[in-house]
Amino acid sequence: MNFTIKGPGRKIFEIHVVGEGTLRKNAKFVTIFDENLREFVGDMFATMYAADGIGLAAPQVGKSLRVVVMDVSSSLSEGEMCKFDGQEVQDIASIMPLHLINPVIKKYSSEICSQKEGCLSIPGFSGHVKRPREVTLIFVDQKNASHTLTCDGILARCAQHEIDHLNGKLYTDLMSHQDKKRFAKYLAERSEMQSSERDDGDSGAPDNLQS
Repeated sequence: MNFTIKGPGRKIFEIHVVGEGTLRKNAKFVTIFDENLREFVGDMFATMYAADGIGLAAPQVGKSLRVVVMDVSSSLSEGEMCKFDGQEVQDIASIMPLHLINPVIKKYSSEICSQKEGCLSIPGFSGHVKRPREVTLIFVDQKNASHTLTCDGILARCAQHEIDHLNGKLYTDLMSHQDKKRFAKYLAERSEMQSSERDDGDSGAPDNLQS
C-alpha cells in the first residue's frame, strides 16, 4: 500500500476551501483501478504532506471520488488501538501512510469523545467536535483488494473527518453552538477580506494552510 510520495512528476493540487461547491457534494465510488488512480493517490499524498496535513479527501482537491489519504504518525498518543484486517497493530505508524478507497464505516462505538479539529479546507480555524471514540470500517486499496480497519484515537477521528468529506459534510457541521457562532464570524471576516482584495484589484496571497 506504499507510494513514492516525492520525486519528479508529483503534482501538488490546489486545496479547495470552504465556500466552494465541491466540498458539499457526495463523491462518486471508484470503479476503475488503473495507473491513473495510483498516480492520483500518490499526488494526494504529496499534496497532504506539502500542506502539513494528516488527512485529505479527494473532494478537497476538486475530484468527485471516494478516495482518502491519511498519515497520523505525528499525532499518535500512547495506548491507541488499531486492528488491520483482523490483526492487532502494535505500532500504528507502521501502517502509515494509509489510503482508503470507497470507505464505509460499518460500526461506531457508543462511547463519544470531544476533541478539537481543524481542516485544510478551512485554514486558520478550529473547533471542538464530538465523535464516536472507536469505529470499524471497510475499504479497498488501489489494487481493489478489500481491507477492514478498527481503530480509536486520532486515527478513528481522522477517518471519520475525511469520510465526512466524501459525503459533503464538514466538521463545522458538528461543532457546538458556541463554536458555530465563532465560525460564522470567521466566514464573515473571510468574505470581507476577499471583497477588499477584489476591490484593490489584487487576488491576494494564498492562505497559509493548516492541518
